Amino acid sequence: MRILAVYAHPSPASFNRSVLDALRDEANKKGHDCAVLDLYRMKWNPVLSDNDFEDFNRGRTPRDVEKMQSKVKDADVVAFIHPLWWFGMPAILKGWIDRVFSYGFAYGHDSRGVKPLLAGKKAIIVNTAGGDEKSSYDDTGYKDAITRLNDDGIYRFVGFDIILRRMFFSIPAKSDSERRELIAALRDDFQKAL
Repeated sequence: MRILAVYAHPSPASFNRSVLDALRDEANKKGHDCAVLDLYRMKWNPVLSDNDFEDFNRGRTPRDVEKMQSKVKDADVVAFIHPLWWFGMPAILKGWIDRVFSYGFAYGHDSRGVKPLLAGKKAIIVNTAGGDEKSSYDDTGYKDAITRLNDDGIYRFVGFDIILRRMFFSIPAKSDSERRELIAALRDDFQKAL
């Protein structure tokens, strides 16, 4: 199985990095290939520009986008690992999606309407948040809104089958031992999903 991890966190010492490391470890244990797109280290350009629109409208794909699309196309599973900032994904990841999940690659249209073009691919989504799950996310409705907008409005819209979805809350308040316990449980989840 070919796994592509799309990783969006600027700090190499973050809990998100521990999530990425756990995914790679568990994938390797099962003999799977796991490639990583570390968007911050790559200095990915998240801006969907006028030139991009011109290229897409002329049936051309910008070279950097074409490379990313090739990686997505070759993957069986795409894992999205990122924090929730302002109740959404980091801008660099949203820009990656804006540019890479373009019309004609990730979705199109047919006589019945929108046609997902990444059907058959699987997704793993792992998010972290600083806020408390109940007061900041459940009671406010933000948790449902995030999963509706991202899971349904992006990933399922283009055809992904979500095989694992985890959200971790109050991460800055967790002790090192609590974080290790979360990662251990997540490793089990990865083993089952992969």
